[in-house]
Amino acid sequence: MENAERFLASFNRIHNHLSFLSKEKEYKKPFYHLLDENEHRNSGVKTYKNDLQIFADLRNVLVHKKLTVNEYLAVPTDKVVERIEMIEAEIKSPPKVYPAFKREVVYFQADDLFTTVLETIKNQRITHFPVYKKGKLLGLLTENGIAYWLANHSELLTTDLRQSTTEEILIEDSKSNNYLFVRKDMSVDVAADLLKNDRKLDALLITENGKVSEHPIGIITPSDL
Repeated sequence: MENAERFLASFNRIHNHLSFLSKEKEYKKPFYHLLDENEHRNSGVKTYKNDLQIFADLRNVLVHKKLTVNEYLAVPTDKVVERIEMIEAEIKSPPKVYPAFKREVVYFQADDLFTTVLETIKNQRITHFPVYKKGKLLGLLTENGIAYWLANHSELLTTDLRQSTTEEILIEDSKSNNYLFVRKDMSVDVAADLLKNDRKLDALLITENGKVSEHPIGIITPSDL
């Protein structure tokens, strides 16, 4: 009896949470539909969708196929109860962007030379760099921005690139502001949703409180997800 009650309680909490994510009133939309809607919104649903579909079938048996008022046709095992409670915890508390995407964020100053950027790309194989000027973020330097700048200054390819600066590249890149600052406690699911729904975004810069004035402690690009 206890296992059945624990299972149903956990299932109902999951159903309630998925309704909240879908902005639906409690239990107004079928559980299977909520799974489809939230599969790409919540990593726990995506990972355990098959389990949840099986649990939905088991829930229906427990609720609608009782032998008597107090006697169930089937009773979940301890492992089943432990598993649904584990899945519930993952769905309700998805991983955060920090420390999941904690990394040293390589950045440049506006007067740093282009050759320094190229050397960094070569050695560290990263292609997204915040650029600062007098302590303020000037923009995000990306491989696309660099390629666009080179295409517009092909004459420099046969002369000398050593005197060009990061600021010169950013000035001509209309997409250098395609980034967002996010709090370190944002869930990975929400971050993925932001990048998915705004294809123009090149990166999410992670800071303590999501403020422009704070130094990034992590970065997420579309390719990371």
